[in-house]
Amino acid sequence: MKIRRILSRLLFLLGIIGVIDTLLLFLYNGGINLGTILPGILGGLLILCGFGKAFLQKSMPSGKARQWILKTRRGVIALSLIGLISFLVVEGAIISNSQPDQVVEVDYLIILGAGLNGEQLSWTLRERMQKGLDYLERFSNVKVVLSGGQGPGENISEAEGMRRYLVEQGISDERILMEDQSTSTMENFRFSKEILVQQQDYRDSERVAIITNDFHLFRSKILARRNGLIPVGIPSPTPWYLVPNVYLREYFAVVKSLILDW
Repeated sequence: MKIRRILSRLLFLLGIIGVIDTLLLFLYNGGINLGTILPGILGGLLILCGFGKAFLQKSMPSGKARQWILKTRRGVIALSLIGLISFLVVEGAIISNSQPDQVVEVDYLIILGAGLNGEQLSWTLRERMQKGLDYLERFSNVKVVLSGGQGPGENISEAEGMRRYLVEQGISDERILMEDQSTSTMENFRFSKEILVQQQDYRDSERVAIITNDFHLFRSKILARRNGLIPVGIPSPTPWYLVPNVYLREYFAVVKSLILDW
């Protein structure tokens, strides 16, 4: 009973943390999206479960109705444990793969898009572009594929926004290849691979550098390999106040990609 009481209080505390996380994200202009509101939703459910358990203990019916409620509760607990185990395994893989691979010179670099505000790079995309610029300046023979289509609130494609940034920083247009049709990470790599195979000096056996955010690197490598690429990961940093938000959201994105993105 003592262990159950500790576990119940821990879940209740996690629920409060989830709600606070969502409120902080709103205060820091995290935007309204699944990653922003999901911690609050899950936190609210955990808090309700804590109150719900106390309510059931006081008003639990007798006989068959009581047995049905207890069986349902055991089923919910079992599913929750399975979900928790999968969450820990996937998050462990996301975190362990967020570190950069050994930096080596390759023939091609792919930078994944991350949103524009009209025609201006988002903070996240600017961080990725700075990483890309550093790499391109270090290795002057590398060509870059800029991958990202045009989405809501964007006046141009993400690829075009990235191209303008690099050209303004002194990178020659001759080193830039644009992929401006993708709307997802899977399409980023599928369409980028189509561009790469059209290059005379590209070989399937060579490594390709990939720049994206640290939390996104694990899934990006998986999808890159599914499209026949050999990835070298170069992560860009994520703001501290978005870390709980994006790592939680990435868990669901990884599960979705493992099942659907082929």
